[in-house]
Amino acid sequence: MYGPIPLILIVLPLLFQIIFGRKAIGENIKLNFGTISIICFLLQIVLSIISFLIASHHIEESSKAGEFRCGMGLLAIIVLSLFFTFFLLITMLIQYFIKRSYEKKRD
Repeated sequence: MYGPIPLILIVLPLLFQIIFGRKAIGENIKLNFGTISIICFLLQIVLSIISFLIASHHIEESSKAGEFRCGMGLLAIIVLSLFFTFFLLITMLIQYFIKRSYEKKRD
């Protein structure tokens, strides 16, 4: 259909948040947790738009080739983007509370 690239682009910010958010909580990297969260949220927005553009380009190319393609896949990409954005925000919130509990134990 559209290839795996649009789906991979949508999932990347969530994986980045899980991996590097955990490292920021444990203070294994120089970036703090807030910076990681902002980067992930902005990446989610930008990569969702790029994913949509790639998928719409594939539909346009297939329509030029004479094949009829349904545009419901674009709607699925939008819904997946919203779902993963929501899941990213939930992950950020959970990691924030974990970070806060670690800070309370240290004090």
